[in-house]
Amino acid sequence: MPFTRRQSLSAVAGAALAPKLLRAQSDKILRIGLGGMPTEKGNAFSNIQTPSILLTGGVFDGLTRMTKSGDIVPWLATAWQALDETTWRFTLRDDVAFSNGEQFDAAAVKFTVDYLSGPGPMTEGLRRDFRFLTGATVIDRTTIDISTSVPTPMLPRYASVLLIVAPEAWRSMGVEQFSITPVGTGPLTVDNWHPAGATLLPNTTSWRPIQFDGVEYIVLKDPSSRFQALMSGAIDAAYQTAPEDIPFIEDEGGSVVSVLDGSAASIMLQFGPEHDTPLRDKRVRHALNHAVDKQTIVDVLLGGQTVVSSQPAVRASFGYDPSLQPFAYDPELALALLKDAGAGDGFAMTILTSGGGTNGQFVVQRVADDLNRVGIRAEVQQRPVMQFLTDFVRGRIDTDAFTLQWGTYPLLDAIQVTNINSCRKTDPWFCDQTIQPVIERAWVETDPIAALALRHQIMGYYRDMAPSIFLHENIAFVGLSPRTRGFDQTFGYIDFEGITLS
Repeated sequence: MPFTRRQSLSAVAGAALAPKLLRAQSDKILRIGLGGMPTEKGNAFSNIQTPSILLTGGVFDGLTRMTKSGDIVPWLATAWQALDETTWRFTLRDDVAFSNGEQFDAAAVKFTVDYLSGPGPMTEGLRRDFRFLTGATVIDRTTIDISTSVPTPMLPRYASVLLIVAPEAWRSMGVEQFSITPVGTGPLTVDNWHPAGATLLPNTTSWRPIQFDGVEYIVLKDPSSRFQALMSGAIDAAYQTAPEDIPFIEDEGGSVVSVLDGSAASIMLQFGPEHDTPLRDKRVRHALNHAVDKQTIVDVLLGGQTVVSSQPAVRASFGYDPSLQPFAYDPELALALLKDAGAGDGFAMTILTSGGGTNGQFVVQRVADDLNRVGIRAEVQQRPVMQFLTDFVRGRIDTDAFTLQWGTYPLLDAIQVTNINSCRKTDPWFCDQTIQPVIERAWVETDPIAALALRHQIMGYYRDMAPSIFLHENIAFVGLSPRTRGFDQTFGYIDFEGITLS
């Protein structure tokens, strides 16, 4: 079958069947269509990935914030400095309160730091990300020292996802109830959860108030349903809009924003000691990378708006090595490598996916089609996104391969990918002790030149080992209704205070 653009909404059918984009909503509720909701609801410490961060980023604030260019700017903290290799001092805003009236101060930051550095479930993503924390010392109401077990030169970057919770609310409610009725300093508060989403209202005391009446998240599981909902006026923002739908949205007065989230799409290959598979041979893994026509995937399924990956980091991240080149599309070389590795007759493999990402299902199917052309009988299986993520965190994915992002967001540090893609992860899918000492040195190196060199060494190692089929830097498109202005997103955080609804 020839490789064509998405068929479920062809240009003719889309133009004929989709209603005009409407401005019918008389209310000022921002309705956002997503593929799923976070299973941990409003737990500030569950993870920093989509869809969780789209909600928690509106309820909570970090101490800092990353810009699109990778700069660190003040947020709840106004200034910071390293006192020594394992202690950072943060100066805090003095005009911020939590949505329940509790005062934001150094004691609140200490509460969050102490929780993450204390005993607790490692299933909470931020607990893994902040495993280096040892505690915090209150100097005065607006000054706090945060201590770490090892030198942590990137702590101001990590402070952007150190989401601060209201201490008294957390103590009185406990984790489960707090996740249902979270209390933060952000511009939104949770009003209610329902089977198909959640409704959030303005935090009227927020230091960065919104200019509309609230947000409703609506679960629409596939891009086609979100596109139709946007075109009918049922929602104002449609996540994972397909590139081929962009002209229809713009023709009817809407707009589309593109979002680079600091991650790279890949298909991870499982070949540890517990897996009896041809994938254990590096030549086979290189063959799979040469067998996939990634540039065509970028051009056709992603509108030519991104680039093919050469390593497990994006171009904007600290540690990206521009000297590393992507695997060239070369099916003949792929066949030769398979033959050299004793896999010339091909083999069967399963690829598990959640179907997430821009045209995610079609990207994975195209990869499977290309692999089949060189004798790799690839079968694609799918699980709901939140079940998929839960299974990954708990080490329960047992297929030959699975889709996952090499994520450097929201810190834009290449070393970030090793938290879940090396021996640092509990129940790791990939663990090679030969590179682990270099990884650990990179985490604590304070000299910028040496730190960069270590990251380049790690990027080169992963590129050579090819534990994944490197695909492309992730890009997403958010379709917007004509009444929606100022919508933007930076590494998962929606700029709610900049949005207006006409």
